[in-house]
Amino acid sequence: MRAQPFTMEHWGLSLPDVDATPETAHGPLDEQEQRLLAEAHRAVENARTARWMLGYSLEVVRRRRLYRGDGTRTWEQYLVVEHDGLSTSEADRLQKSWRLAQTVQKELGRPLPDSHLRKLLAYAERTDDQEAARAYTELYWAHQQAGVRLVAQQVQQRVKVAVAAAKGVADPAERSQAVSAAWTTTPEAAMPAQRNEPKGDQTITSERSPDPVDAALRLLDAARQAVENAAEDRAARLVRSGEEARRQQADIRRIGRILSKVKVEADADIGDAEVVDAELIES
Repeated sequence: MRAQPFTMEHWGLSLPDVDATPETAHGPLDEQEQRLLAEAHRAVENARTARWMLGYSLEVVRRRRLYRGDGTRTWEQYLVVEHDGLSTSEADRLQKSWRLAQTVQKELGRPLPDSHLRKLLAYAERTDDQEAARAYTELYWAHQQAGVRLVAQQVQQRVKVAVAAAKGVADPAERSQAVSAAWTTTPEAAMPAQRNEPKGDQTITSERSPDPVDAALRLLDAARQAVENAAEDRAARLVRSGEEARRQQADIRRIGRILSKVKVEADADIGDAEVVDAELIES
């Protein structure tokens, strides 16, 4: 017999008879409102916790072969019947990631979003769950203190930089050290600066918008890294013809020639900046 599902009776939230308005709800939250908000947040955290607990339960069922039912049911049939057609690949991912999610929750004091967990897995695979949890927790609170929201793309970028540092390192201990060091020491992995709030009647001045050329250069650098990684793919190299390789090499050189003609300009009244030719060094 299955346990009874979680119901609204177990929860401390209730919908109001009349919606609050700017006239009836203003100023800081009172004690009751703070309690209700905490209950709402608890529901979100429960959902995230339940996600990795699903992975834990799936692993128990699979490893103990509890899915067999009358003795004939397969693992795939169990997922279809009991988990609404959950794919075996998603079930495998949940089983591989629940330990990391649990470790992060213990370290952070709250569950991390599933999108963050997906990006963090590569870091944990090259170090361990505890190191990945420590690194993520440090990153999370740095963003909180700076008043900046941490998003999955930022986690992915930091993981990419850290993992790249371990390329070609065979020893597991040395690889883990290289990844951990790159997480905090490379320029791309710099922690966000704490945001300074204006005080009193201090005038708020608009900050300079990020230079779109820098943003484009970051994309180009990411593309360069992707091309280099693809070029080193041994499996692809074994089936690639010489003609295909020459065509790809020609395309790379053509892109390089196009980029070498790009000019970055600056207005004279901003400073003494001059027009500079962007260069691409072909190897």
